[in-house]
Amino acid sequence: MSSTSGSIDSRPRQRANGAGVVITGGGLSGQRCAETLRRCGFEGPIRIVCAETHRPYDRPPLSKAVLAGGSDHAALHYRPQEWYGHHDIELLLGMPARGLRPADRRLVLSDGRELRYDKLLIATGGRPRMLPILGSFENVSVLRTLGDALALRAELGTGRRLAVVGAGLIGLEIAASARGLGTDVTLIEAGECPVQAVLGTHFGGWLARLHRDEGVRVLTGVTVTEAIGNGRLSGLLCSDGTRVAVDHVVVGVGIQPDTSWLADSGLDAAAGVPVDVDGATALDGVFAAGDAAAALDPLLRRHVPGSHWEAAARQGTRAARAMLGLEQSSLPPSSFWTDQYGLRIHYVGDRRLADAVQIDGEPDNRDFTATFTHAGRAVAALLVNRPRSLPAAREQIQRGSR
Repeated sequence: MSSTSGSIDSRPRQRANGAGVVITGGGLSGQRCAETLRRCGFEGPIRIVCAETHRPYDRPPLSKAVLAGGSDHAALHYRPQEWYGHHDIELLLGMPARGLRPADRRLVLSDGRELRYDKLLIATGGRPRMLPILGSFENVSVLRTLGDALALRAELGTGRRLAVVGAGLIGLEIAASARGLGTDVTLIEAGECPVQAVLGTHFGGWLARLHRDEGVRVLTGVTVTEAIGNGRLSGLLCSDGTRVAVDHVVVGVGIQPDTSWLADSGLDAAAGVPVDVDGATALDGVFAAGDAAAALDPLLRRHVPGSHWEAAARQGTRAARAMLGLEQSSLPPSSFWTDQYGLRIHYVGDRRLADAVQIDGEPDNRDFTATFTHAGRAVAALLVNRPRSLPAAREQIQRGSR
């Protein structure tokens, strides 16, 4: 197969000798790693070990299209089932990783089997955090898997009362989707405003107003201090004395890397597996990507766990190229997007570097670009309802243009 082709050859191939590449995790990073290996001419065995029984699928639609009820579940999968056979990629579904023996280059599976590898990608993602005060109630859930989304969808609709604890991107998207179905939504956030650490108080405050304008009750600067109910929650008491009546509660207070299975591997993975810019870990032949990895943040000068969709895709691709010893492209500025109330919101770069901001458009009309600058040069941008402006903004930031 040509390494210069832009498409992936779908012809079956004869498996080469060797243990090949083992990918733990059926998310975006693992999928992109497998695709890149084949695109770049790798002929050895590739095995993807998935804890879920579904073949690899896209997660961002779970909090949007799936909750709204307008998504074909089959369309969530990255590739059709036959694609994996055509590319001689073995899927091991419903088979979580249980341990790693790096000295022997073996991955231990939950059923006791061991898989030999020449190269290994750790891409087991993350697990949603649960608040201890809420964890024992049957009508409290998180959102991470397709099963989570389908179960939550059944709890939404006119006359239903939903509390979302945590106003990160997932919490905001859940709130927007639930409101679109007529659900009575209360959003509870401990910070001063939604996604404050990323966008700051001004634009985080704009997001809060957006949700309030759509009928969401937004409570900021408060925490849940008491859970009211016996087996099932009927209400929440917040730190400011506010009572919130509920039929269901979703907790969206972040994730923790799903790396406990690496406890005896020699990797310090409790806060995500530390990796370099190409995903390499401290272990020979072992790479990590996505939410299971802790990438080096050049601004903070430390490893930071977690990543958004675009970063996870890029990390899986870079890890594959590093496995093959191929040249890497320069790193683009970090970015993410979110869909809320029919708006596409993009963010690219890092506003923490900025000393000024310029706004083009009207925030009150939900149509604007905020460009963050340092010494007159662009370092970040927030684009609301302006998807066509994204390529230019990304290039401006990457070049450090005025």
